[in-house]
Amino acid sequence: MKRFENILVAFDGSLGSIQALEAAESLANDQQSHLTVVYVHDESNETSVYPPSATSAQDELNLTQAQPFIGPGPMPASPPHTQENHERVVWEVDKSDQVISNARSRISDVIDADYEVLSGKPAAELAKYAEEHDVDLIVIGNRGLSGIKKLVMGSVSQKVANHAMCAVLVVR
Repeated sequence: MKRFENILVAFDGSLGSIQALEAAESLANDQQSHLTVVYVHDESNETSVYPPSATSAQDELNLTQAQPFIGPGPMPASPPHTQENHERVVWEVDKSDQVISNARSRISDVIDADYEVLSGKPAAELAKYAEEHDVDLIVIGNRGLSGIKKLVMGSVSQKVANHAMCAVLVVR
């Protein structure tokens, strides 16, 4: 079997990612490899729209449930700096910290590991990071999409496998 020197594992705290982390840790231990645990914050899942018509913090808070802007004309203005926006950013940073802390608590101290938080589309960011850091193997969990949803959306693991320039292990 090929020796993997640099292993990247995608971790978001889900059951699939916990299983991927366990597999990656075992491989890293067996092959005395360096392990990088990566959490990718996907901002595109946020569907907030902050049109300039918000007249109060409550109006702005109510408008955050709107769908993304679609249509002709200029994009809505970016959100003004408000306490609610600040709290959301702090929450997102806290979530990233929590995910990384969760991963740290699951990995043995004998494993040579780094932890990274990236932002963007998970599949693209994982493939890009792997290429830029000479990763030999990406280990990723399978979320278990099936049927129409998988056909329409695709899965992150499938996209990573199709675009990565290294080996990809999908843990089921």
